[in-house]
Amino acid sequence: MPWVRRSASVEESPQPVSWTFAFTDRPASSDPTLRFTVQVEVTWRHICDATTADPHAAARLVREVVDDAAITCDVLRPDAANHDVTAALQAALPIRQNGIEVLESRIQLLVDESTKEAALLAERIRQGCAREETRQRQEHEREETQLRLQRAREESQRRHEYAREEDRLRREYELDALARRQVRARAEFLNSEILANPASARLYTLLERSAEHWPRLGGLPAATDLTNLVREVQQWQPHARWVVVAQLLHDFVVGLSEDGRTEFLTILARAVHVYGDEERAQELFKAAEEQV
Repeated sequence: MPWVRRSASVEESPQPVSWTFAFTDRPASSDPTLRFTVQVEVTWRHICDATTADPHAAARLVREVVDDAAITCDVLRPDAANHDVTAALQAALPIRQNGIEVLESRIQLLVDESTKEAALLAERIRQGCAREETRQRQEHEREETQLRLQRAREESQRRHEYAREEDRLRREYELDALARRQVRARAEFLNSEILANPASARLYTLLERSAEHWPRLGGLPAATDLTNLVREVQQWQPHARWVVVAQLLHDFVVGLSEDGRTEFLTILARAVHVYGDEERAQELFKAAEEQV
């Protein structure tokens, strides 16, 4: 129970009368769910003469200082809390307010076992939450790192594929350019060498037909009959009789009109028919009809 006692009697001393009041409180700690048990003793007096003492007013002034100091303290550090609250209270003394002066105050902070256990449990929970938060942050960082590495690998793979595709297109372009040069060189060779005269053209035809790939160095294919080859080539020499006749007939037909060419082909077909070559005669008749 709170109690009040006089510190001195009027008869003993002419000094102003002071009063001492003791009470118990439960101020909040840094964790608002956990509270200290504090025993407070307050010595106070009236600033002006008064016949009625009001200990509750003095207690309220001290309690405000204790509450402000205790709310920054940890219940798991009761000794440190005692030091801090006592220092704050001593620094605030004397307290003068509403006609009251608090001269002195002594406190003792206590922490009961249930509060201590609750504080330890809360601390373990906070530590567990901190560890879980750290674990989640590390997991997130690992996922971010893996994602960055995956993106880097994909980007590297895309660059590699792009470079490979670029090399392939470059090779294709070079092969196309080489093919065009080969075709151009082959055409120039055909025009300047092979098609220069009927004999060269015939020889080239025989060589091409005798092998799958015409030898690059101009060698004859295997199993070539040189006797037949020479005879065939000689038949196609520019001055061979049938070649000269064929050239004359070509020049003659070119100089005719359309009707003249048709009539000439009809006459030639009849002549071939007379000599007994029915198949070629029919081909000539057909060519004459197509000419019309």
